Amino acid sequence: MKFKTLAWTLLVLFSTFSLTSCDKDTEEPLALHDVENNSLELYYGAKGGVTIVGGDGNYSFSTESPLVKAEMTHSNYVLFEALNVGDATVTITDQSGHSCVLKIHIGYYSMNIVVAKLDATVVGDNMTVGEQKELKEKALATIPVKVGGGYKFVYTGKVNSSSSAEDLNPPKNLVYIYPETYGKEPIEGTFEKKTIYKERDGQNFSYDTYTLHYKGLNRALLFLEYKSTGAVARSVEFRTYQLAEDLTEQYKTDYPNVEEVYTSQVIGSMYQ
Repeated sequence: MKFKTLAWTLLVLFSTFSLTSCDKDTEEPLALHDVENNSLELYYGAKGGVTIVGGDGNYSFSTESPLVKAEMTHSNYVLFEALNVGDATVTITDQSGHSCVLKIHIGYYSMNIVVAKLDATVVGDNMTVGEQKELKEKALATIPVKVGGGYKFVYTGKVNSSSSAEDLNPPKNLVYIYPETYGKEPIEGTFEKKTIYKERDGQNFSYDTYTLHYKGLNRALLFLEYKSTGAVARSVEFRTYQLAEDLTEQYKTDYPNVEEVYTSQVIGSMYQ
């Protein structure tokens, strides 16, 4: 009887040991959820974070980089704020000694625009057909890029900044103008972006303006929706946009009957 009791006790202990050992062996390795190659891309002034999985569940992190501000907002989530551009590393560990290294690259936010079509609009009821055609050709000739060219706007200020100091002294954001082919032989300059708020027919609306400075020129491009003559109405997802430039004052002296003249650089693709 005692032998059976001892045997049963040993069986229970062995089973418990086996289960414990199995759980330890099958513990998931410490990792970062949905972070490819343990690398994180952030824009200067923006925030982003990582979720930690695996390990023993008791996480901590360490970094000596002054480029990022980090805090653990949840037991398994680390939030980062990009304080400057460059590369930083963060080591994430658990109490069991498991660890992984997160590589963070911080760059400036940029908007890249490729132009797909050039257009010009001339309005003037008292203008002759010949004058309208001539003025349209002159307006088209002022556009600094051809179809297939474009712009790269690089924001050297903080993304989502609400600093009054930056409002008073806006950063010199960089613009690269590609006259012939996007990405090749750029003309370098600076730009400022402003959002204009207006009211029309009781409706409020807004649009962005990009004031470009290059080669001694100052040009204001308006980011607006583009609607070609006779275009069929389309859904919001398929709207076409343009960079428009108002040239009315520039030609008012030579064409006193002109009411409005502007160019349209229709955007074919736009990406960050």
